[in-house]
Amino acid sequence: MKFMTKSLFGLFLAALTVSLLASAAFVLKSSFSGDNNGAGRRAGNARERVFAVNVETVRGQMATPVIETFGEILSGRTLDLRASSSGAVVQMADSFREGGMVSKGDLLFQTDPAIANANAQLRETELAEAKSEQVEATSALVLAQDELVAAQRQSDLRAQAHARQQSLRKRGIGTEAALETAALAASSAQQAVLSKRQALANAKSRITRAGIALARVKINLDEAHRLLDDTSIVAEFSGVLADVTGVRGGLVGANERLARLIDPQRLEVAFRISSDDYARLVTTDPDLGATDVLVRFGSLGIEIFAKIDRVSGAVGEGQTGRQLFASLDPNMISAVRPGDFVSVVLSEKPMQNVVVLPSTAMNANQEVLALGAGDRLEIIPVQILRKQGDHIIVALGALDGRDVVLERAPQLGAGIKVEPRRTDAPTFIDAKRVTLTAQEQAEIIDAVTAHPRIPQAAKDRIIRQVKTGEVSEKLALRMRDMVGAEPPQEPIDETTVTITDVQRGEMVAFVQANDDLSTDVKNRVLQALKNPEIPKSMYDRLTKNMGG
Repeated sequence: MKFMTKSLFGLFLAALTVSLLASAAFVLKSSFSGDNNGAGRRAGNARERVFAVNVETVRGQMATPVIETFGEILSGRTLDLRASSSGAVVQMADSFREGGMVSKGDLLFQTDPAIANANAQLRETELAEAKSEQVEATSALVLAQDELVAAQRQSDLRAQAHARQQSLRKRGIGTEAALETAALAASSAQQAVLSKRQALANAKSRITRAGIALARVKINLDEAHRLLDDTSIVAEFSGVLADVTGVRGGLVGANERLARLIDPQRLEVAFRISSDDYARLVTTDPDLGATDVLVRFGSLGIEIFAKIDRVSGAVGEGQTGRQLFASLDPNMISAVRPGDFVSVVLSEKPMQNVVVLPSTAMNANQEVLALGAGDRLEIIPVQILRKQGDHIIVALGALDGRDVVLERAPQLGAGIKVEPRRTDAPTFIDAKRVTLTAQEQAEIIDAVTAHPRIPQAAKDRIIRQVKTGEVSEKLALRMRDMVGAEPPQEPIDETTVTITDVQRGEMVAFVQANDDLSTDVKNRVLQALKNPEIPKSMYDRLTKNMGG
């Protein structure tokens, strides 16, 4: 019985398995049939997708690559003002304070000169004593010479007396005792001559020693006067004071620094560029004298010409590239101070027959897409020459006259059909141009030619642009500032705008906090803001700068 039950149960499971397999096969077959029928229906109604792209017809052009970096303003001449001796500060100039302007030769401060003055007076007394000793030694020399002459005469007389006694003794008239007495007297006279000669030598040595002592005292006196003069610190050149710590009446130690004197007319900018950029610069300009350097400062875009003076002698530990130093034009540096953070732009040699494209036009394989037959895309490899921010400079090559896609997208590739949309070519030239009069052209050319800080290559390029009669707005503003000319006056807008008290408070706070504005401009704007209405042009400028 159990055997039959198990057999029937096994047959049931087998039949169930076969039915499930059959059902699966039917479902699978039905799905394949449905997909084939649907694909056939979709194939009959499918249409190729066309993408709209921005394209540009490229032509060979001239482009000037620039190197943009950041730098710091440094002082080209700085003097530490230190106290030469310890003591109290007894005198201090009114301008001896942070930011004070001083002129060459001005007395800045003086420490207590009492000790140095007393030392100088002692040295003067020693000098008088040394001079007196020299006079006394000279007199002693004269006396010693006279005494030697007298002793020599006496010796001669004694010698004559001795000779006479010898003659008398030979004739039998004189006695032996008298002869002996005369010989002793002659010997004593000779001994006296030797003593006087020794005294004369000592007198001469005394004069030499007196001269040496006098020279030593003079040296000590000069040193005492130098120490006395060092108690008064004067400005070696005209400049501005910084890091001022000294106060009148304060005690200072020897060699303690009280301030720094900075020459505001000799400023320079220190900046760093990559090794590749430096190699390209020195390849075309070995001494870097013709490389254009433009320094931009502040939100107002103040631009200052600079000239490269030197390159760092070594690469510092943990640093890369090259550090360069460029001196700033002294006629254009009134707005900057040492420590300011600025941007630096270096212009390389212009390139011919190149193309400027957006960086979005190229992929990682240095390929761009161009329109081919039937508005289908083709892949063209390019050679990158420079990267300029959001743009790249590539060799013209096979791109001449081709329509290049400016913005690549993941769905774009070779063979894709597109709808081209034309756009203007990117340029690094200011769109707004300014027309110069004949008089302005002549004044600007004369100013540029006589300017000592502008490299000759930059002078030639600026003069060529000026002679065309039309230059960029930025260049026109810089040149007019250089020659001191006023820009053309625009018609005055008499329209006024009524401002609320809240707006007036915000504008006053903005103007007072803006360090880029001069004191005169601030006062003029603040005076205008006191009125219930202000000119519309002023309102527009303030709201724009405030971000309104």
